[in-house]
Amino acid sequence: MRTCCRLAACWLAVGFAGMLGGCVSLTAHPAQQVPKPIDMLLPVEVRIHPFTGTRTFDEAGGVKGIEVRVEAVNGFGDSTAAFGEFAFELYAFKSGDPDPKGDLIYNWQQSLLDAKQNRVHWDPITRTYVFRLQWHKAIPVGQRFVLTASFSSPFTERLYAEHVFVSGQ
Repeated sequence: MRTCCRLAACWLAVGFAGMLGGCVSLTAHPAQQVPKPIDMLLPVEVRIHPFTGTRTFDEAGGVKGIEVRVEAVNGFGDSTAAFGEFAFELYAFKSGDPDPKGDLIYNWQQSLLDAKQNRVHWDPITRTYVFRLQWHKAIPVGQRFVLTASFSSPFTERLYAEHVFVSGQ
């Protein structure tokens, strides 16, 4: 009798989990199958370019933020275009810790799924995407920050990069 009850409870749990699995997505963009060798042209890595840093975006010096340059790298190791969504997070720098990310300060979302929007951010000279992430607060000069970038796409795995920089440099 006990074995029968346990077996019924297991089947009920498996059925319930199966129902939940059909309703809940575990990833924002499940990777779609891309045929070989075209898959080699898709991004396999993102890098935050060293030219990334704090900037003033208008002539009066009123709008401040971070100009982020992100390079998408394909399976051949070359810079490539990337269709997907970038999420950027700015953290306070935490000194003396293996994980330098302190408190989350701000975050931004940028979609590059639309071809026109993708071209707006693409810099053909540096072969990077340029994002001007505006921030409503003054950014203290000389302060260290950690910037993260994550890229998600219907065609690739989620990609992640992290960059420590000093404001004003």
